[in-house]
Formats: sequence, structure tokens, C-alpha cells
Amino acid sequence: MDAFAKHLQAGTECYERGELEAARGHFEHALALAPASVQARYNLAVVYRDLELSESAWVEFIEVIARDGRMAGAYNNLAMLEERLELHGAAETHYRKAIALKEAFPDAQFNLGMLLLRLGRFREGFAKCEWRWQTSRFTPFRAARPLWDGSRLRGTLLVHSEQGAGDAMQFVRFLPMAAERCDRLLFFCPENLFPLFRSIPGLAELRVPGRVELSEFHAYIPLMSLPHVLGTTLETVPSRVPYLQPEPRSVDLGPPPIPNPRLKVGLAWAGSPTHVNDRHRSCTLRDLAPLFDLSDVAFYSLQVGPRGGEVHDPGSRPGIVTDLSDRLGDFTDTAAAIAQLDLTISVDSSVLHLAGALGRPVWGLISARSDWRWMIGRDDSPWYPTLRLFRQSRLDDWHEVFSRAATALSTWAPGRENA
Repeated sequence: MDAFAKHLQAGTECYERGELEAARGHFEHALALAPASVQARYNLAVVYRDLELSESAWVEFIEVIARDGRMAGAYNNLAMLEERLELHGAAETHYRKAIALKEAFPDAQFNLGMLLLRLGRFREGFAKCEWRWQTSRFTPFRAARPLWDGSRLRGTLLVHSEQGAGDAMQFVRFLPMAAERCDRLLFFCPENLFPLFRSIPGLAELRVPGRVELSEFHAYIPLMSLPHVLGTTLETVPSRVPYLQPEPRSVDLGPPPIPNPRLKVGLAWAGSPTHVNDRHRSCTLRDLAPLFDLSDVAFYSLQVGPRGGEVHDPGSRPGIVTDLSDRLGDFTDTAAAIAQLDLTISVDSSVLHLAGALGRPVWGLISARSDWRWMIGRDDSPWYPTLRLFRQSRLDDWHEVFSRAATALSTWAPGRENA
């Protein structure tokens, strides 16, 4: 094996182990040895993309396409970079070019679907997102029963949740519509969500994911496929709130951290660390510092798990925020706390979805590289009427966006959810 082949192979092995800098070194050496190698250049461009060296990745993908215009993967990756740079028209063009070259290209089909959802083109977007089960990013639910197509079903429909708790909270709004089209609705979801979802109209039974006998259902569908089969458009999103009415709970907020506060505001600054974009969508409690200059607002932490401990970090000004984490055993406790607050402020997390689904005033602090559901350039949401969005002007600049939120909060009063 010559030196070029050794570097190409070593770079591939490093990449598969997640050793991106090592992979970069090998691919750069390989390309130096064989500048005409399209494969080495393509591999290097992918590494640059994953290292978020967008300009370098852009240059290499453009060169790959110039040398071989039939590489569907290069068009798909170029479109992903263009989407990051908010060049949405170019991104759509290149996703469609990738699909034209290779129709059975699940990643490009799914990526296009996500872009179309961001652009508010829900009907085609949700249809394209059905390709997700053929990508490596999702593990399909398999059952020896037909996949439901949205038509009237004489029998039991099994709906299974997917992805995170926030996704489940957002999409259970479609369960009553599905229930109207079947005789019985069976829903699989994590047990800690049962107290939130038991009151959903039309829901016959909740189950934890696991073995189910074929005799118990006649068709099935993933939860996030419901808007597709139900023909949902931007204009027909079921947005009436509250659509979650959890079991009654009592959570004691304790004495406020300041006397006679004008407002009581809940805070959540981090989502699940396993989320693919968590490094950009979550922040630290220190990033919320501009809010704490408001001397007439009492703040309460709704953050649970390891990140909740930041309330006690000396650098985060302990005493400013009341820590509720030891009183929040599950989402129903969190819902009970939110119900007692004037406002909830959260990054893109399950707390944001929960407050929105409860119809409570909520502000979302959103990364410049945000999820599809927050769309583009909007400070409101078709999903949650009581939600106001504050978007980063620059990626990872949380201070600026929290400063704007602090200015808004200084004059905000209950009853002005979107003011």
C-alpha cells in the first residue's frame, strides 16, 4: 500500500472513531500526495464540515463538484452548509440536485424535508421527512401490521412516540385527530409522560414501549408521522392551547428570593445533552446574567439533572435564583411549578414545549442554528400561541440575546404574552 492509500485509509478509520482532527491530518496529507483525488478531497470536506470549518468545507465541496458533477453526496453536503449560512434557496436547489442524481438517497430526502419545514412548506416537508427511517439517524419501529395512512380504521391504532420528550409534547396534539379516525387509540411513550398525557381526548390506553401482541392492534404509525398522514399545513396546525391538562400536583415554590417581586419567572438553560445540536442550543446559567440585573423579578430554576447544579456555582451568583430541582420529580411537577409563575424563559428544551402546551406565557431563547420547528425569522410560533422567540444574532452569542430579553422583561407584564 502506497503512502496515499495509507493516509486515506487511516483518515477513514479515525473519522469512524470520531477523531476528527486526526482524520483531517490524514486526509490533508492524502490530498497533498494526490491533488486530483476526488475521494480524498470529498473526505476532507466532510471533516471540515463536522469541525464547523464551513468556509474550508465549502471550497472543497465546490471543487469536488467541479471535478465530478455526478457525486450526489457532494451536493447534499454543500446544501447542508448553505442551510447553515441561511442560503435557503441555494440549499433547496442542491438538495434537489442530489436527489435527481440519486433518488433513493434518504439523507438528502430527509434533509430537504427539514428545510421545507423550516420554510413553512409543511405538506411536502412532512412527506420528505418520512425518509428518516431509512437514514442511520433513526431506528425504525417494526411491526407486522400495516403502516397507517390516515384513512378510517376499523380497529385499534398503535401510535408510538419517538425522539425526545419535547417532541412528544409538541406532537401529541395530533392524537385526538387520529382518535377520530379509528375505533381505539393505543399510545406508546415513556412512563414519566403518562401523568401529562392521560387526559388527552380519545386516548384509550397508554403503554411503555415494549412487546405488544399483534392481536392488540391493526395498524401503527410513529407519532411524528401524524401531521403527514393528516395533511397538515402551516395554516392547519392544531394550535389551540392548553392541550395538555396534567394530573393535579402541588409544588411549593417556597419564599421568593427577593421581597415583593413584580414577577415570578422560571428559567431553563439546557436541554438533553444527547441532542445533536445541544452544544449550540443550550447555554450556562452564567449566560443568563443580564436578566439578574432586574431587581424586581424573582427567578426560579426549572432546570433538573446535572446542569441544575449550576444554581449553586459561585460564579453564577447563588441566591439570585431559587432552586426547585429537588421538588421536580417529573414533568407533572414541572407543570405545577410553571402554573404558579408569571413567565417561563427557556432555551430550546422540553420545558419550553411544556409551557407552550400548557398555554402559559413562555419566551424561547433560540440559537442562530435553530431547530426546524422555530422556522426562519419569526418571533412567534404556529405551534404555541403564547410563545415569544428571541433569536441569536450571532451563533453562540448568548449575552446579546439575553440582554434583549432582559430589556423586554423590564417592562413586561402578565397578559402581554407576545408584546
